[in-house]
Amino acid sequence: MNLRYVVTRYLFRPLSVPAAAFLARTPVTPIQVTWVSACIAFLGAIAFAVDQYVVGAALTFAAVITDCIDGDLARVTGRSSRRGAFLDSVLDRWMDAAMLLGLGLSDFERYGALAAIAMVGSLLTSYTRARAQSLGADCPEGIGGRDTRILVIVVTAVFGWISQGLVIVAVLGTLTSVHRTIVGGRALRRLDTDTTSSAADTSR
Repeated sequence: MNLRYVVTRYLFRPLSVPAAAFLARTPVTPIQVTWVSACIAFLGAIAFAVDQYVVGAALTFAAVITDCIDGDLARVTGRSSRRGAFLDSVLDRWMDAAMLLGLGLSDFERYGALAAIAMVGSLLTSYTRARAQSLGADCPEGIGGRDTRILVIVVTAVFGWISQGLVIVAVLGTLTSVHRTIVGGRALRRLDTDTTSSAADTSR
């Protein structure tokens, strides 16, 4: 069984795919949806910051569904683009940071340090994969993908379990970053070996 992005596959996509199919019949573009998703996420972060955790959780959930819609819409309409993919990835990092910053600011003495650690783990998880991809490999492995981390924040925020949610996100992010570093390093080593072998064969 493929355990990568289980939350997206079984929770987010069943909601985003029908919405994308509907939007495909309108002039709405994937990039417009990406910006809407970011705006919703930032509103969620503000709600977190002023202790409105349930509202923040609802907005964050809406933002991640909308974030899935832009990719689905791009695929359905054939309007995928490098610019759109780049913008989506960059705004995702802003959204993740804003969400955790909002939680940290809601009670800085209690949650500030935990939010900072969770933010580092989250950003390193994303950066590790992005850096491997830039070098020709990929490492999507790990139990703490973005979809899982956001679901943890949404669920724990609804119940007011902010400390617990931040700790879980911090641990998931750290473990996933380490896991991806190992997997990505192995993949890149194989590429280096293949390149060396190919160069040796060419020189014969």
